[in-house]
Amino acid sequence: MNVNQIVRMIPTLKVNNRRLNELFYIETLGMKPLLEESAFLSLGDQSGIEKMVLEESPSMRSRKVEGTKKLARLIVKVENPSEIEALLARMDKIPQLYKGTKGYAFEVLSPEGDLVLIHAEDDTKELKKVEETVTFSKDEKLQYLTVFDISVEINLPEETTSLLEKEEIENGLAFKQAQGSDLLVENNVTWDLSMLKFQVQTLDLANLRQRFETVGYFAPKSEKFFLTKDTNNIELWFEEV
Repeated sequence: MNVNQIVRMIPTLKVNNRRLNELFYIETLGMKPLLEESAFLSLGDQSGIEKMVLEESPSMRSRKVEGTKKLARLIVKVENPSEIEALLARMDKIPQLYKGTKGYAFEVLSPEGDLVLIHAEDDTKELKKVEETVTFSKDEKLQYLTVFDISVEINLPEETTSLLEKEEIENGLAFKQAQGSDLLVENNVTWDLSMLKFQVQTLDLANLRQRFETVGYFAPKSEKFFLTKDTNNIELWFEEV
């Protein structure tokens, strides 16, 4: 699969209380609710394109992660740096601040304990911690972020490698070595990153079947999508757009 065939990667996060998390992603991070269907809430920006999904899974079915989560960090890159300042101005308490060449950034924990970095830099390595107190001016016009993209850092157990290839990784994935008893559990067990959906221009089923033969997969007769999982049991969904 060539890198230019991948259009978008959309993570799904399994959460306990969707209402609490919904408020966080909409009010704190400025994401726009797009579609609410059963246990799922689709979130995006003002373009109306889906960028991530929340899936509610109550405590009778799933539980809190013990130790380290599979999701190391969710990274939201905003096109307009001034919108980050507008988000900060809404807050009663300013979270951990950073500053880069384009403007401010901040890191905050979701109600589910997921670490989120929101920034506007070309390279997050340019970000430096801000220790002094900063006051931000309110922007009543901003309701939702105009444009943003999401990338994901995933914790993998030591001596474990992902089945995802360079092409997918270059479209918003990074892996870190970690230790934790829940890093390999099935994706329905814990409130964590549960799925990565890759939207591609051309679905190369032969390539996918060969690559994921060891973990198993499902592809319908229509061949419109391909469902499998990675070595850490995060579901992987490939579909043509």
